[in-house]
Parts: sequence; structure tokens; C-alpha cells
Amino acid sequence: MDTKISLVEKGCINRIGELFTEAFNHSSALLVSDENTLSVGGFAVVKSLEQHKIPVRQCCFPAEPMVYADEFSLAKLRESLRKDRSIIVVLGSGTLNDIAKRISFEFGRPYMVVATAPSVDGYTSYGAAVSLNGFKQTLPCSAPYAVIADTDILCSSPMPMIASGFGDCMAKFTAGADWIVADLLGIQPIRKDVWDMVQNPLHHVYARCQAIGSRDPVSIGMLFDALSASGFAMQIMHDSRPASGSEHLISHVWEMEHLQASHGFKVAIGTVAISYLYEKLQTLDFSNILENKAETWEERESSIRRVFPSDKIYEQVLPIAKAKFLEGKALEERRKAILHVLMAIRRKCAEQLPGYRNLSQAMQTVSCPTKALEINATRQDLVRAIKGAQMIRDRYTILDLLYEAGLLDEALSTLEGLAV
Repeated sequence: MDTKISLVEKGCINRIGELFTEAFNHSSALLVSDENTLSVGGFAVVKSLEQHKIPVRQCCFPAEPMVYADEFSLAKLRESLRKDRSIIVVLGSGTLNDIAKRISFEFGRPYMVVATAPSVDGYTSYGAAVSLNGFKQTLPCSAPYAVIADTDILCSSPMPMIASGFGDCMAKFTAGADWIVADLLGIQPIRKDVWDMVQNPLHHVYARCQAIGSRDPVSIGMLFDALSASGFAMQIMHDSRPASGSEHLISHVWEMEHLQASHGFKVAIGTVAISYLYEKLQTLDFSNILENKAETWEERESSIRRVFPSDKIYEQVLPIAKAKFLEGKALEERRKAILHVLMAIRRKCAEQLPGYRNLSQAMQTVSCPTKALEINATRQDLVRAIKGAQMIRDRYTILDLLYEAGLLDEALSTLEGLAV
């Protein structure tokens, strides 16, 4: 794995200089932050680095407007890093880490992340989630060499950031169910070691939702460890499949539209909706799917255009959707395969998922939103994002199964039964 140092400990922000020296010898450091994270830990990080005779420059993004991991933010950090041979120390969470991860990779340099909140699983993951020309994608790049998380800082982070991390963690339930579907259909086999790395800590975090909502230090540390484990799993596979399914693809659609909510909140709402669809999967009638009408490619193009009216995004989605589009004999064979494993899918996914009501209750305990309206999105926005989620990646999920069976629209119509 790329990550050689992972430390989650009370007061460890004061050891940054020592750990930087251990990891990189006496290279100079470029501290990457925004105005918010700088105020949280910037003084301690700079002090510790300077105590170890490490020269420090800074690249600080404004607090407002919210920084996005896009070509403009990448350009700003790229320009700063090319000035010398500094190693990045990024003080922040998801977005800043993605920016630092990608630019460090471009320059062939390792980097260190100092976490400011247990808000995402991307700290330790391979790849960076970046929007280029308005299209959300995962760019290849190495994970951080060192991940440092001071539990004092994690516990004092704003409750919405803790809730965001809890939502991102709970997404592993539906991501796991999607992997079960892909495995049973022979599309992407489950790796047991990687599966256990993600799923085992997930259940412990789920059981401690009340303690996390109360900022219990041990439970917050467990949340961060579970998120980190998901990242390590992605490092091992060089693929986000172990930790990301249809719920994350819903969030990607909203992120392309710059919906003003955290990644974890968007993922949480996607998780509840997908969990709801998995419950509906238990009772949907599959008996006639061999006869169900399927879209022609021309109809599919029109459907994609309705979901993504922007030419820029439509043109990037189109080849991805085309590559996964089945028709004729190929679609018939897929439908037969679905029927062959349907009972196993229903049984194993029912065992995997706690149920959308239980997930919603756990999230609400941590003040994590579970309804689209809570992030200023409508039911129609949610339905459109779910349809778009099926179009934007080649990762096989429940949405692909329902679409290929000709049942996606019917399943989405039942969202009326979900309080969104």
C-alpha cells in the first residue's frame, strides 16, 4: 500500500514535524489548507515543522466560496508546488485532500495529510474525485504516504462534518449490496479479504451511532478508522468498488451540479434511497422481464439528454452509457442471468442491509440528513439523480439490474412511498 504511516491518536498534531522527518527526511514542506482548517490546526502544524528545522511555505484557499476539486483549484496548487521540491502537508478533509493527492501525483512526490474531521473515506484511498469540464470523475493517483489524525481535533470538528463521515460510512452497506449483485452475476467477484476490511468495522460504527452523536472520543476514533479502512481497501484494489456503489453515483450527479451539501450528506441520502430500492427488489415482479420492452439506443440517447441537458456533461456521459448498453441477444442473456440468480440476490442483499428505516434512524441520531428536502433537493431531483447515476459509470449496481430488467421506472415510482 502507498500509506506507510497511519496514526490516530490524542495530541498527535504536535508530532507532525517528527513524523514528517521520519517519512521524508528534511525536505521542505508546503502546507495546503483553507482559511477554516488553517484556523483549526495551522499554528500547531507550522510550529511542529519549524521545531524540526523544516522550511514551510503555505498555499491557502479561501473559506468562501467553497473550494471545489476542479481544474481551477488544481491549477492553483500546481503553480505553487512547482516553485521548489517541497512535500505537501495538507491540513483538511475531502476536497483539499483530493486536490493535494492529484497534484502530488503529477509531480511524482509523496505527501502527508493531517485530518481535520472524520468526514470522508477518501483520506487513504487511491485516486482523487475531481470535476473536469463539469464532469465528476476519479483520476488515478497514489494515496498519501502518511495520514495523521488527532482525536482532539476530530472530536471538536463541526457536528455536520462528523455526520457527513457517518453517512459516508453507512454507504458501505449499499455499496456492499451492489458488489454482491455484481458478484452473483459474474461481473466483478468479491475479494473476501477486502470485503472484510470494509464491512467488519462498518457494523461496529453502525452500532455506536448514539455515542458518535455525543462526540465520544473512542467512537469518533472508530469512525475514522472505519473510513480509513475503506480507503485502504480501495488502495489494495486500485478501485473504489469496495466502498462505493450506486449511492455514491447519485452524489456524483449532484456534485456535478454543485448542489450545496457535503459529499457525505449527499451519499447518505443516496444510501437511504438505494436501501429502499433494495427492499422493493424483494417484491418487484420479475416474471415477465424476458418480454419487457427495452429502450433502443436512440431512445437511450434521448433519456441521457433529459437527465444531462448540458452539452458538456452529455458528451462525456454518452460514450460511457454506450459502452454498457445492452440490446438484442446480449440483453436477453443478461435477463436470463438475472432470473437465474434473483433468489440469491434477494436473500444475500436482505442479509447485508439493515433496512432503510433502521439506516435512517441511525443517521438521524448523528444529525445526518436522510431526505432530499434536507439538502434543498426535491423528490424529482432525487429521481433524476438516480437515473443519472445508472448512466455515468461502468460499475454494475442495482440500478443496472433494474434498468436491464426493464423495471427501473416502476421501481422509482415507488419512491412516493419514501418520505423525500
